Amino acid sequence: MQITYLDGRQFSRAIVAGYQWLHEKQQRLNDINVYPVPDGDTGTNMAFTMQSVAESLHANNLDGSIGFISDTIAESALNGARGNSGAILAQFFFGLAEGFKGRIKITTGHFSEAVHRAVERSYEALSSPREGTILTVIKDWGNHVRKIADSTHDFSELLHSSLQAAKISLEETPKKLKILAKARVVDAGAQGFVYMLEGIFHFIKTGKIDDLDIKKFKSSDFGSDTAEIDYSINEITYRYCTEFYLVGEKIPTKFLRDELSEFGDSLIVAGSETRSRIHIHTDNPRQVFDFVQQFGQIKDQKMDDMKQQHFDVHEKNHAETIALVTDSSCDLPEEILKKLNVHTVPVRIYLDETEYVDKVTIQPEEFYSRLKEAKNFPKTSQPPAKDFIRVFESLSRRYETVVSIQLSGALSGTYQAGLVAGKRVSEDGIRVIDSKTTCVALGLIVKAAGEALKSGMPLNDLLNCIDRWIKCCKMFVSVMTVEYLVRGGRLNRSRGILANILNLRPIISISPEGKTKKVATTKPGLPSQKKVMELVVEEAAKMQNPQFSITHVESPGTAEWYRQEIKEIFDKDEIIVMPASPALGAHAGPGAAAVAVMDL
Repeated sequence: MQITYLDGRQFSRAIVAGYQWLHEKQQRLNDINVYPVPDGDTGTNMAFTMQSVAESLHANNLDGSIGFISDTIAESALNGARGNSGAILAQFFFGLAEGFKGRIKITTGHFSEAVHRAVERSYEALSSPREGTILTVIKDWGNHVRKIADSTHDFSELLHSSLQAAKISLEETPKKLKILAKARVVDAGAQGFVYMLEGIFHFIKTGKIDDLDIKKFKSSDFGSDTAEIDYSINEITYRYCTEFYLVGEKIPTKFLRDELSEFGDSLIVAGSETRSRIHIHTDNPRQVFDFVQQFGQIKDQKMDDMKQQHFDVHEKNHAETIALVTDSSCDLPEEILKKLNVHTVPVRIYLDETEYVDKVTIQPEEFYSRLKEAKNFPKTSQPPAKDFIRVFESLSRRYETVVSIQLSGALSGTYQAGLVAGKRVSEDGIRVIDSKTTCVALGLIVKAAGEALKSGMPLNDLLNCIDRWIKCCKMFVSVMTVEYLVRGGRLNRSRGILANILNLRPIISISPEGKTKKVATTKPGLPSQKKVMELVVEEAAKMQNPQFSITHVESPGTAEWYRQEIKEIFDKDEIIVMPASPALGAHAGPGAAAVAVMDL
């Protein structure tokens, strides 16, 4: 039976079918991903983008005019776009939506016109389009649609014929990109687009979207099933795959494509002058945000460390079956996090309504500099659950188990966000643990866990050790001012006024339940520091192998005093000293310092 028109319901169901087949094949796409960076996530990114579309269509009951449905698809693709190929897909759907605007249903002629617009928009989104990628297959498929649209009014015939053209184009991609030929694969994004077309055609042909089973449905898997990678991590030019959503009134998309190319590569600016999705590979996401924020409000920031992703996919020891995750409140030097292959999910920081990604778009030193000038008290916020989902999904493909140790659930929603995300990704494979602490105390626990994993400790033994470390780890914080404790709600105003009158300062610790508590009151300065050391020595005396770590808020002199005291009393030379994360500093204020001790 001929299908001479498509309405909104048919189109939405076809797109859902395309998503389902793409989702089914996402791991193969990850396995053949080599361009622009072999970070093994093209399939995940495309599936996530299309999942956003499918969920939005479901929320709209898969119904409405094709103009309305196409707008819904474009908007949800833009909101959920992830990675190069996801951003290009979003721009493709934006072009289709422009072509379908105002239409109740479409003919093959209308479809051809809209596809032509979608191809143009897809190329426009990139500052430096490369042939041999998803763009080439979109273009060749679109050209074939235009070529035969006038000779057939049957969508089944049109889509079948154009699908064959897309497959031929896909098979040719290694001839256009040397890196594909070297790896003996086709372009992963292009293959993903063909998978989506296969799912769409299957629905148009059968009217079914629920039987796209890999055993029943023959797909076009071109090239090798796994890329032959000979690619060093040092060949990755830029570290962060950076993406965000920009909302404004007149976003100069062409200007941004021209100007942002100076900040990195793989630049895509998709969307319109009122809402855009920007994707770029860069070493300095903060510079990108600073430049772009003059044109609108930045939302949904995401930064993936491509070098760490590459390590997990291609360079990690295959004997390593457990991945370790924490959040950015964990105070450990970057070189230790890198050495132990600890993955970090950053918390969000808000200063005068500007959102920052902790330790990515703002470093502790800059945070404290801006804190002095801030009009409003800063806020720290848990990472969105989808940030955890993204990390957990990625690691679950490469490790048998993910152990995620988060800052105290009594102090932040970070632990709960991780817990929800972990259950969504894997009921058994993700272990999310409440450290019941933060800052350098969390750092000691994570460091010990990372070293245990490097030594080959089995999972059950590791979990038992983490539980013991959590129970014995203590942290004591000295402060120079109570202003930030009051402003942050950790100390009520009347007690803060009294403390200033009497020139007294609290010593803060963390209770076994993970809450802040006052453990002593002293004069500020040296008396406060001596009291902290008295408490540290008291706890360390109970331990067989005490380990120490120190952090400070713009108070290196105080931190050094603590280091010298610990070195003299305990004969310890290797003591971590570093600036405090905003999770501590926003509430403790300038001049604060903390000492953590844990029995290894």
